Amino acid sequence: MAIIVVGGCWPCAAWAQDAAPSKTAVLSDIQTGDGEAEIVVTAQRRPAAERDVPASIDLLTADRLRGSNVRTFEGLARIETGMQLTAYQGETQLFIRGVGAVTFIGGFDSSIGVYSDGVYLSRPSAIAPALFDVDRVEVLKGPQGTLYGRNATAGAISLVSRGPTDDWTGDASATVGNYSNINVMGAVGGPITPNLSFRWAVGSDNHSGYTRLYFGRAVDGGEIIRHAEDQHDVTSRLSLRWRPAPDVTVDLAGDYYRADDRAVVFHFSGPGYDNSPLFNARIGMGEVGGYGSRQVSTSILPYNKPENWGVRGTVAIDLGGSTLSWTSAYRRTRPQNYDDLTNSSVLGESQFKQERAEQVTQDVILASNPEKSGVRYVAGLSYFRERNAIRNEFFFPFLAGYFGGQGVADCCLLKANGSTATDTWAVFGEATLALGSKLAVTVGGRYSQDRHAGTNLLDFVGFALQNDARLPPVRFRSFTPKAGLEYRPTAGTLVYATASRGFKAGGYNVGSGQNTPFKPESIWSYEVGTKLDIGPSAYLRASVFHYDYSDMQVQDVDANTVLIRNAAKAKINGVEASLAARPGRSLSVNLSATYLHARFSEYRTINTKTPQLGVLDLSGNPLPQAPAFKANAGVERTFPVSGGWSITARGDATWQDRIYFSAFKDPRATQPAYWWLKARMTLVAPGGRDRIAAFVDNLTDTRVFSNISITGDLDGSRGSGVLAPPRTYGLQFTRQW
Repeated sequence: MAIIVVGGCWPCAAWAQDAAPSKTAVLSDIQTGDGEAEIVVTAQRRPAAERDVPASIDLLTADRLRGSNVRTFEGLARIETGMQLTAYQGETQLFIRGVGAVTFIGGFDSSIGVYSDGVYLSRPSAIAPALFDVDRVEVLKGPQGTLYGRNATAGAISLVSRGPTDDWTGDASATVGNYSNINVMGAVGGPITPNLSFRWAVGSDNHSGYTRLYFGRAVDGGEIIRHAEDQHDVTSRLSLRWRPAPDVTVDLAGDYYRADDRAVVFHFSGPGYDNSPLFNARIGMGEVGGYGSRQVSTSILPYNKPENWGVRGTVAIDLGGSTLSWTSAYRRTRPQNYDDLTNSSVLGESQFKQERAEQVTQDVILASNPEKSGVRYVAGLSYFRERNAIRNEFFFPFLAGYFGGQGVADCCLLKANGSTATDTWAVFGEATLALGSKLAVTVGGRYSQDRHAGTNLLDFVGFALQNDARLPPVRFRSFTPKAGLEYRPTAGTLVYATASRGFKAGGYNVGSGQNTPFKPESIWSYEVGTKLDIGPSAYLRASVFHYDYSDMQVQDVDANTVLIRNAAKAKINGVEASLAARPGRSLSVNLSATYLHARFSEYRTINTKTPQLGVLDLSGNPLPQAPAFKANAGVERTFPVSGGWSITARGDATWQDRIYFSAFKDPRATQPAYWWLKARMTLVAPGGRDRIAAFVDNLTDTRVFSNISITGDLDGSRGSGVLAPPRTYGLQFTRQW
């Protein structure tokens, strides 16, 4: 029996009712190859079986995420070989196939379009909570300029949450583990009336800190110890589905997320360049944590207090041969955090970071239904509006004594603040025409116009007002075409070739002395791939790709301000392959690997940390966050036991090559190759509704930097980074009904 999975509030929700399953066996992740499961995806803005999509798309179902102990967005990178993810100052930085945005300050956009139930998430700080109560994650690799437009240079990620059901359903889970881990989640859904159904999910994630903070000494001389890298949050989502007529579906949803913890903390990764003897003398008065240590001295108690919420609605009308949908959404994102950047018991530098972003999105899409033969198409109009107030403030109290100031009121507060106003509209279309029974051709394009304006403030209180400017409106226009061929020599074989263009929008660099806009960056992508059934129980996906990357938006710290320049070109060549197989009904195996040769082809610049070296030619240097090799292997085996009970055991192993976090190939900003191991064992009750699982993540307790940057001159240009979580383990209890 085939199972069709379609997202809750995706604009194409109504298509799920009529999607006809293929008779060909389909494997996705570890789905069986015996005709047991077929996954319908919507990442290309119209529903289709994953195996029929002529593009590199990785599908991570809720079962796969749970089986591989993936509970956070960063955890996706532990099983996804083409992706790099890291949490940095409360934001999620994403890279796919070596393409992404290195973010130092608030307000900068991602290079990957992330969508939650069809709604674009503009702020990186809004991404992490979106993994709550998901049905599946669809990772569409390569530039997606035609279907997704701006800020999808590297690809797009579609998060599809679990939606309302026509029958009463519910599930609950509780997790306990080390670091005082207590996570709870519950959801219930079903019909309110014959035409109205709902789903309501609530969850809370909690664990104590991975890092010990030494917060000076008490009156009696004893050390005051606190913890950081903890988590205390709550998430909720309510979804409604109303069918006022047989061919009309209305989806409404709202979600809320809030955290109050010390999740933001930096770890020393290297000695830096020692540009500021005043700063070094100051922090020498207090204890300083060692490189890569999870025991850090601090002069303040950091905090992380984000609050995000949003509402969305979709009306989908089945017109017979096509579906017309309209999605309207509003989202408010409020990240806020405060941290000590010196790791010393004597305050040398602290940072306060805040955004107050509001966005409105409108999308109208007309797409052919899955069973329509001949021409398959999708066309649409899109509008996006965002207003964002940004604060990036750095306090350097160590300078007050040297220059006669008394503190924050009159000295040594560096304000790198500003605001942005973005308005974007686009029209797009894509069509696939069958040329006989085996060959099809695809053409598409998108025309976009972006308008950017804002304000810019760079003020070093007590020294000089360096910039206070109103940024006039600037417009960028872009056309992003796509062309492709599909060839299906047999029922279980797809060969495809595509050429497409993607772009990341230009704009202003707020909170700096830079009042001129930077231009959009763009990529031309050329890819050849295949999706192939190997016998009745194995499925192979493979692709070869080449990127021409131009006008790269490069961030760099110049003295104590961040500059963004269109300063580089790059070429990326790569090969990806994945195999999912079920050698027996109780055994599943998945293998995947990615090879990248991602290098700057043109990039001449000065390293402001070593200006005495003059202009450097960085051609041939690897792109940041682009390891040459990354591979993953997973094995899952089910063992029956007496009375209808069973045990499912799964193990995952990922190996990643050396990675650099700086375009200068700086030895202070690199992570050597490492292994990441996971294991899980689940006891399943008869009927499969009750489960008890024991799990361990980062089995060998590997110390891994997921991000490193070299800070500004005033704080000694120190190497500072973020560590991936240590070994965690625990028990999880789940029940479904």
